[in-house]
Amino acid sequence: MTPRVLLLFFDGWGLGANDPATNPFLRAPMPTLRALFDGEIPTREQARHSARASAIPTDATLGVPGLPQSATGQTTLLTGVNAPRALGAHLGPYPNAALRTLLQHDNLLRRLTLAGRRVAFANAYPPIFFARLARNTARRSATSYAVQFAGVRYRDIDDLRAGRAVSAFVTNQLWREHGADVPLITARTAGHNLARLAAENDLTLFEYFLTDAAGHKANPAFTEHVLAQVDELLAGVLEASALDTTLIVITSDHGNVEDATTRGHTPNAVPTFLIGAAHTQVAAHITALTDLTPALLNLLEGNYSAPASLAVG
Repeated sequence: MTPRVLLLFFDGWGLGANDPATNPFLRAPMPTLRALFDGEIPTREQARHSARASAIPTDATLGVPGLPQSATGQTTLLTGVNAPRALGAHLGPYPNAALRTLLQHDNLLRRLTLAGRRVAFANAYPPIFFARLARNTARRSATSYAVQFAGVRYRDIDDLRAGRAVSAFVTNQLWREHGADVPLITARTAGHNLARLAAENDLTLFEYFLTDAAGHKANPAFTEHVLAQVDELLAGVLEASALDTTLIVITSDHGNVEDATTRGHTPNAVPTFLIGAAHTQVAAHITALTDLTPALLNLLEGNYSAPASLAVG
């Protein structure tokens, strides 16, 4: 049996400089992330590895001039195709027709569902999204299109109430402020919910975009809130995951929040954090955004094996 995969996508998270004056990750407590790497935060000058996890600087520029953007970055992550090179430029935030075609014909989720594997998209969408979807006016990320083209279900408010989905805002507070009858939960509980979904599927995907929003806002208090939420979410995931049978993958599409000197995207490499089963084997195959889909397909096809101490029964 191959490991299950929980893929956590955090928009706009790059590897920053080893300088607390510019890199908010070095000022934030982030005890969970630090514990994975022996008390240190990986930076662009210093990748970190430990017995539990690997941190791989992952190229997001892909040999194309200009700053990386969300639509091409996410499309590349989910297809293995160099999307900015195919278009001749980086593009964002939403995919155009050419990117949608790439996603429709060749994305990780679709390839897995066609192979009979169980795939879940953990994000919950509010009723207004489904109303807009019916009118064909819903704005969707490349990730959301990949989900549709794979025939994977969009989760809704009933899933959120039952703890079988997670809000993009994690705690459900914004839903409640808009009148939704859903429970207020902690980010740690949301992490537990993600881990429970991951235990039932071959691949589970969760998309979080407040990291990118924090980079654009350049508000230190908001950035601190977002990084604390990310760390608590990860704590919940790790508490509830069987790491001998699960690979947790954290990655991004472009840099942004790691550099407090700018409100825009950065050319920095993004982190790919691999935690748990077969993390060292998968890490050896990743250097750029184009590598994630083939690496995960190979893992789920049984081409990478965990060492005996992490063997999957």
